[in-house]
Amino acid sequence: MRPDSRMGKPLYFSELDNESRQRLIDVQQRGEALRATKAELRRRFAGSMAWKTRSERDYLYRRKGGVDKALGPRSPETEAVYEAFVQGKAAAEEREKGLRHRLSGMARVNKAMGLGRVPTLVARILRRLDDAGVLGEQVCVVGTNAIFAFEAHAGIRFDSDLLATGDIDVALDARRNLSLAAKSMPDGLLGLLRKIDPTFGAIAGSFRAINASGLMVDLITPEPRQRMTTASRQKRRLGAVDRDDVEAAEVPRLEMIVDAPRFAATTVGEDGLPVWLAVTDPRWWAAHKLWLASEPTREPIKRQRDQTQGEAVAAMLARHWGTVDLSDSALAAISAPIREMLRTSFARAVEEHGESPEW
Repeated sequence: MRPDSRMGKPLYFSELDNESRQRLIDVQQRGEALRATKAELRRRFAGSMAWKTRSERDYLYRRKGGVDKALGPRSPETEAVYEAFVQGKAAAEEREKGLRHRLSGMARVNKAMGLGRVPTLVARILRRLDDAGVLGEQVCVVGTNAIFAFEAHAGIRFDSDLLATGDIDVALDARRNLSLAAKSMPDGLLGLLRKIDPTFGAIAGSFRAINASGLMVDLITPEPRQRMTTASRQKRRLGAVDRDDVEAAEVPRLEMIVDAPRFAATTVGEDGLPVWLAVTDPRWWAAHKLWLASEPTREPIKRQRDQTQGEAVAAMLARHWGTVDLSDSALAAISAPIREMLRTSFARAVEEHGESPEW
């Protein structure tokens, strides 16, 4: 956090210049196009189609997930289905190839311009979770790494001391259907991490995986509303439940951000490539941080960091987010005292950085 040389007041971030802003927009647009294309291939064009002869007649079969399904005998209708699938899949694959090539070509300049923000290993983990179809659905990113999504949307860069972290917090929403994760992540969260870095291991009986360089991936989930109950193992795991894996730790008051409206943005990794982030609405995120800072049982060093991060995001909302609704109806899910903390930080940022004439 830097002091304002003119006013002696904290500056939590700096604005992107026009060239960087336009470059970021270009990366975001192409990154989102690539993500949509990959999703189309994964959902609409997964598997293959082929004609097979049965009892001297040709039948169209769709093979998906190792299972063959008959779509009917050869006819103008099934031939049209086959052609649409084959041509559509080929076009999507060509589009994916072209977008990957274009983004790879942009990566070096992105890094040189300082657009790369998300640590490379964290970015790779997030891309894998997104490819598995669980990011933004069964899980979202909470904690410090969520700030990267906020700054990408606002067109700013938060100061590096606000972003320094040695872990990534992944919040599991056990209310959502976890069957998708069981299918797309058969080896669980730990298996996914080991495909990226084989040194990842789970700390016995813990919610945390850690690799040889010390990066920690924490899986957390809200504490049950009925305090005397504990969620089943299936609802505390992401993917397979019949093997060793991390199990989500139940965290008090985490529902404040897991239940909150979701926010998503495409940012850039330190490798220069796009990263899609699904996080919590920044109003809820800032409110949660300010609440943590007020908790007397929390470690003082963490409370100080929570306060600074909460105030920084509130200042971003005040100065670079456009219209921000802080009404009771909009924030009804947040308790009144915590709403007031957020409004106070927001109002302070407006007052401290309000426009005034230069005499």
